[in-house]
Amino acid sequence: IVSIDRKLQRVIMSGAIKKATGLTGLHVAKNPHHTLTALYNKILRAVAKMPQDAAYRRYTEQIVSERAKVVATTPSVREVEDKINCGQVEELILQAENELTLARKMLGWKPWEPLVKQAPATQWSWPPAKIHELK
Repeated sequence: IVSIDRKLQRVIMSGAIKKATGLTGLHVAKNPHHTLTALYNKILRAVAKMPQDAAYRRYTEQIVSERAKVVATTPSVREVEDKINCGQVEELILQAENELTLARKMLGWKPWEPLVKQAPATQWSWPPAKIHELK
């Protein structure tokens, strides 16, 4: 009887062994389900510290929860990629890392709080050449 270790068994169950991503500098993820699950949970914990009515929290929770559910319920890496439809799992990991960094920065920035002072009336005027300086 031949014994197959768990990692190899998971790779076999998920399909062909991936040798390269085809993207310069982006290496094949060794355990994408675990990595994505950990990152998605960290993002959800970070946004949970924000007010419930904060737009960033609402939309980020929605997207990350949907993706986490796909990862949890889909054993095949290729199916995860197809269902999320935002690139290879290695790209999804990179996106999740960037989102986690942003979520942590948002906690410090607190964009849901009111402005310290009123924004200038011409803040959103375009083109800037037609804006007269405020005196």
